Amino acid sequence: MIIRKIIKLAVIFSIIPSLYNSIYPGRIAIASILCSYPIFVGIIYIINRLYVSRVSIARKFDGINYVYLFIIYNLIVLLRGLLDAQSIEDWKSMFSNVLPLYLVTHFSLYIALYPSFVIDTIRTFLTYGLLLCLLIYVIEPELSINFIKSLSPIYFIVLIIPYLDKKNSIFIITVAAVFFFSVFTNRANMLNIIIVFVIVSTFIWRKKKWIFATIKTLRLALLALPPVFLILGLSGIFNVFLIGESLSWVVVDEKKESQDLLIDSRTAIYNDVFGELERQDSFLFGLGASGKTKTSLTDISYADFDVIYKEGRRGTESGMLNYIQWGGIIGGLLYFLLFIKASYLGVYKSKNWFCVMIGLWVAFKGMFSFIEDRNFFSISTIFIFLAISVCMSKRFRSLTDYEIKSICNKHLKII
Repeated sequence: MIIRKIIKLAVIFSIIPSLYNSIYPGRIAIASILCSYPIFVGIIYIINRLYVSRVSIARKFDGINYVYLFIIYNLIVLLRGLLDAQSIEDWKSMFSNVLPLYLVTHFSLYIALYPSFVIDTIRTFLTYGLLLCLLIYVIEPELSINFIKSLSPIYFIVLIIPYLDKKNSIFIITVAAVFFFSVFTNRANMLNIIIVFVIVSTFIWRKKKWIFATIKTLRLALLALPPVFLILGLSGIFNVFLIGESLSWVVVDEKKESQDLLIDSRTAIYNDVFGELERQDSFLFGLGASGKTKTSLTDISYADFDVIYKEGRRGTESGMLNYIQWGGIIGGLLYFLLFIKASYLGVYKSKNWFCVMIGLWVAFKGMFSFIEDRNFFSISTIFIFLAISVCMSKRFRSLTDYEIKSICNKHLKII
């Protein structure tokens, strides 16, 4: 089936730019362009097939209007960025980063149309993707996050462990454990793995009323805290990122270099983005897809950020903050609404515990997007939006745990 071949190529192509960037640091633009635009051809083909087959996407997804609003608004932000682009670097960023990201959001939605497509995506990653990740780990330079971003789909895949046989469950657990200890100084990776294993452990008590009540409470807390902390921070009342100043968690890597995992590395970028929005009076609609911010990083003497950000900074480490930078408060709100709606559907409107776990995971990723999870053309972004679309999929949520187990045992045997 051609669609399945497109999915396989998309998974592989989304990892290749990270591999290329590990070999040639700083030259990811060309690789992203060459690898992302074939996905556009795939999207056109899938849309055509759906039209010919008279398949209505709206009938297969709940909350599809949230997705349409997000896509349409970001198309406007994208077109605005094309109109505002002034330099070669602006155009390079648009065609190697922003536009490929826009394509990925569409593609990940279509993957969740059928459970078999989701299984194909996971299986392709566990075969070809893991091999590419191994190459990245071997050759990537110091301080690179290509390996972490490329292997991050394992977070999502861990949630399938209860539905796999013993051999394949052990395989996934082993990959996750190796991932955890191989980049022990990366706090985001450590937190993601710990959280996802806590979530998957709820499967043991899934028939207990208290565990479902706990999940509902946790979902609400995860989604409520970021806006509250954002308002408190902007008003100068309380900065949650400064909590680490009174604490310390120092780890030493294999090269005997120490790192404080609680150090504040986000206050500065929030100040950069909201400071620029204030200077340009663009809080509501943002700076556009080619918008840039002045950054304090150019003052650092031991790095060449003054060269890298000569024209300004086009993005940050925070996925949510990027959508706020490009699309303003509206852009950030529409992105956050995807997490709110998807997590609600996953937790409250599912017949299986897998979607309940995915719903809680989506709520966590919504919260975490205020800190990390920068979105760009990558396998990590595909799996973030895939988790959202799985929760919105009527077909996926209607499956029973027994049906999901049968599908996994039949189509997801890796060893």
